[in-house]
Amino acid sequence: MAVATIEPSTDRLEKLQPLWHRSTPRRLVEKHANGNVADGWTAWQKHLARRKRPLPPPFLAGREPALLWGWPDGWGRAELAAANGSWNAEQLAEQIPPFPVSSSACLRASGTDVTLALQCVASAYALPDLAEHFAAESWWVLVAGLHDLAIDAQQMTVDWQNDPQGAVRQQLLVGELPLVLGYLLPEVRALRALRRTARTSLSEAIVEWTDGQGLLHARLLPAFVPLWACWTRARWMGERLKRGCWSREAEVQYQWLVRHAIRLTDRDGRLVLSESSEAIVPPPEKRGWPKGLYTTALDLAGDRGDCAAAAATLPGRVVLREINFDEDDLPDASLNSEWAGLAVLAMDWSRSAVQLALSYADDPLVVDLAVGREQFLNGRWTSRTTCDGEPVGVDGEWEEYCWQSDSTCDYLELGVDLTHGLRLERQLLLAREDRVLYLADVVLSTHDRPRQIAHTLELPLAQQVAWQPAAETRDGMLVAAKHRAAVLPLALTEWRCDPRGGRLEENDGKLALTQQTTGRALYCPLLFDLNRRRTKHERTWRQLTVAEALEVVPRDVAVGFRAQAGRDQWLFYRSLAPAGNRTLLGQNIAGEFCAGRFRSSSKLDEWIEIEA
Repeated sequence: MAVATIEPSTDRLEKLQPLWHRSTPRRLVEKHANGNVADGWTAWQKHLARRKRPLPPPFLAGREPALLWGWPDGWGRAELAAANGSWNAEQLAEQIPPFPVSSSACLRASGTDVTLALQCVASAYALPDLAEHFAAESWWVLVAGLHDLAIDAQQMTVDWQNDPQGAVRQQLLVGELPLVLGYLLPEVRALRALRRTARTSLSEAIVEWTDGQGLLHARLLPAFVPLWACWTRARWMGERLKRGCWSREAEVQYQWLVRHAIRLTDRDGRLVLSESSEAIVPPPEKRGWPKGLYTTALDLAGDRGDCAAAAATLPGRVVLREINFDEDDLPDASLNSEWAGLAVLAMDWSRSAVQLALSYADDPLVVDLAVGREQFLNGRWTSRTTCDGEPVGVDGEWEEYCWQSDSTCDYLELGVDLTHGLRLERQLLLAREDRVLYLADVVLSTHDRPRQIAHTLELPLAQQVAWQPAAETRDGMLVAAKHRAAVLPLALTEWRCDPRGGRLEENDGKLALTQQTTGRALYCPLLFDLNRRRTKHERTWRQLTVAEALEVVPRDVAVGFRAQAGRDQWLFYRSLAPAGNRTLLGQNIAGEFCAGRFRSSSKLDEWIEIEA
């Protein structure tokens, strides 16, 4: 491993003068003041070896050192994990040359510069132990160079929304590096002064890059775990510093971030919404998930709710035994942040729960659907639309239209403008008790005249998930290793012998629903029955007649559906024009959207009704 270090310069060493802080033991200062370099260096080595404070951070040791928590393979992990991922003083002493490369090279480096940044932080953590293996001149030159690097890095700017790797690199160099130097070598005046610099940089980043409640922006998901790991190591040192490692506002954001990290971690320890298994963290079967990161963060900033959620959800034991909590402490399992462009629709915190995670900061959306440890959807939720035979494109950003979460269901509605005078609206509904997921695309025209509209929504199937279409009907089954889910295309006719309306099929690893119509709106719904036992029973569905003022309304004005699996029956209604007082299947609905379950008494138990 090539550790980036610093070329010698008398000017560099002079920048550390006056050398000692007033808290430094007088005996040590006197040893250096008498002009005997050898005596001074020996006294300094003994001081570093014998002192009890500061407590050395345990971040370089072990098979999975804390400095590599969540570090992606694509960021030079193999190189960094050489010698079983351990950075000990003897190894570093052999690898750091006496006259290392310029610190400015780290700032100009491209491609793997985030790896060099982490190597510099590793060198800083090892400084007290390196004093035993280095000559005085080489050690002080290394210290001066790392000091210069921490100062020079303050001039760095980063477009964090478009450069997640650059965001991690920046926080390592302007946050963690100066904090490590100031924490581990407080006797050196210039290094102790870096604490203030680190506090400012860490505070600004954690406040700016979160939504006000600790949730990182969706564009930072590729760097979520490395960033959280960097901030957790900083928080560990801040716990032992009088003024901490950041501002009070940043501390509140970090505490919320711990809960969001648990919420965004699946039952295998994988961060959700990673389009490939190694996009963020290698899969558990290849390498252990960063359990130590969760344990440390919970110990530092977790409350009873965080601990209860972690114990209920995460694999293995991550909560310290001395922390008391119970099921009553569990927080809401779902979340939505329009600023972050992230949403999680979850049944509960149990290991068998249904969880749908969605990133809608960019187009196409990224979706992740799991039932317990079985993943069904993972990747980009794409769509293709044509209007009067011409392709239609996205003309704007996704917006949140509605978010509602209660004990019955989670509901999220999004929208984005399309070209050709169209708008695409997307509905996501998760019914907790029924274990039913309802997804729908709505294509609406702003023109008064009917138009020929065709739309295909494509849901990315996870690896190891197979699509098994029914032989005679248009529904089918998603089959994973130990679980399966029935999928009903409610707007299509049930029997395959009827060619009208569209099709539901698997195409190149995606579940594709295609529909077309001539009118002012097109509604494309899919019902996922995620109750494994219920999928063994017969299923059926019907398009319902919707009436207003005793007259049937066209299907580009309002639509309704009834679905049944075994004895369970559900109703879904959507207005595609201005809402009115309409009836279907004996139900009177005045809102824009309604969904619910029929009880044995034939009475509709509404999950949700959205007013106009």
